[in-house]
Amino acid sequence: MKPIFAVAIVAAALFVGGCATRMSDKLQSSYGTAAVTEEVTMEYRVYLPPGYESDAGRSYPLMVYFHGGGGSHRTWGKKGGLGEIALPYMEREEFGPFIVLSPTVGEMEIITGEAERTLMQDVIPRVQASYRTNGTTVAFGHSMGGLHALMLSLRHPEAFDAVAAASPFVYDVSPYQDAATQQEFERRYGGGFFLGRWQDGVEDVFGNQREFEAHSPFELIRRADSRRVNFPLFLTSGTRDQMGLFPQNERLHEELKQRGIAHEWVVQEGVGHSTVALPQMYDWLHRQATQKGLVSTGGGR
Repeated sequence: MKPIFAVAIVAAALFVGGCATRMSDKLQSSYGTAAVTEEVTMEYRVYLPPGYESDAGRSYPLMVYFHGGGGSHRTWGKKGGLGEIALPYMEREEFGPFIVLSPTVGEMEIITGEAERTLMQDVIPRVQASYRTNGTTVAFGHSMGGLHALMLSLRHPEAFDAVAAASPFVYDVSPYQDAATQQEFERRYGGGFFLGRWQDGVEDVFGNQREFEAHSPFELIRRADSRRVNFPLFLTSGTRDQMGLFPQNERLHEELKQRGIAHEWVVQEGVGHSTVALPQMYDWLHRQATQKGLVSTGGGR
């Protein structure tokens, strides 16, 4: 990526949260919904790349973009946000171009259970069939979105051809463990507000330790068959992450290495939580999605 993209992405990083959303008028998108339960609906937007309408014979890779906590299906398309800033790079074909699917079940809600089934079995296949996708599907997420990208790809390794997770919001502890284990974790890594939010969130979403372990990226990696996790994986984190995530993300890297799961690990020295400013990550996504001879591992089947 050219240096100007790095500067622009730094600015965009300030807009990944849940402040009032003004959509960009530069992006073409469509809105959809899918019923999860009688009470819960999955909302999603499909953002079309430049030239989609004018070049009816062309197909594109699909990027599933998972928003961070406080965001929504509109986050990618915010005025001044990632989608708007990436647009000229898509026009010059320096990034993608991608069809972008952005799903949500709530600003702070985890896609699991029936929501996971809806996304993987209904929404993604619907978008793949309804738009001119080319058989390549990549996942990208930051913070809570990074958790989604890791969790869903590790649970469904056949669904994605490449996965990038920036500062994934994940801790290697749960409220179902014994008090001594939790205390030792806090002694080693510290406690605080964000760990508390993690523990509360885990308890709200999962009913017991077994269910938690079936979704925790740490446990999914430890139990993974490296032959099945055959999608390229990019993981990055900042050493000054305000949420205390760097040592946890580094542990993810160590677990992946120990299991023999190939991945690219990039440490951003002196960077906080806004690690979406890394041009190397966008270069990597571009290469994975557009390299000639890429064999789909299932995302486009």
